[in-house]
Amino acid sequence: MNKKIVFSISLVFGIILVVLGTMAFMNLPLPGFYLPKALAFLQALGDTGYMNYIMGIIQILVGLMFITRRYVALGAIILMPISFNIVIFHLFLDLKTIIPGLIIFALNVFILYTEHDKYKSLLRSK
Repeated sequence: MNKKIVFSISLVFGIILVVLGTMAFMNLPLPGFYLPKALAFLQALGDTGYMNYIMGIIQILVGLMFITRRYVALGAIILMPISFNIVIFHLFLDLKTIIPGLIIFALNVFILYTEHDKYKSLLRSK
């Protein structure tokens, strides 16, 4: 695949992640367009006192990995549980707002695919 295209997608995705991660520290009110079950879940995460901050830190760090093109394969693996859970959240709690979650997940899968050669030793059976 063309390295310039991969770099461009990685750069844009990294910027998105840094912005989203930074927003976790701004104590923004929950959006009113979510369904009540989704709002309750998001409120419960916020009420833990740490979950939003941990996810924000992870998003910022992974975003910086993608922007600088250092440890991209590791960053994509670290981000996968978060991007997968975003999709699951929308599937079960608020299907009407799933598109941004699918975009994040698809970008994560794309980055994983572009770095697949770095995972071969991890996936090799003994």
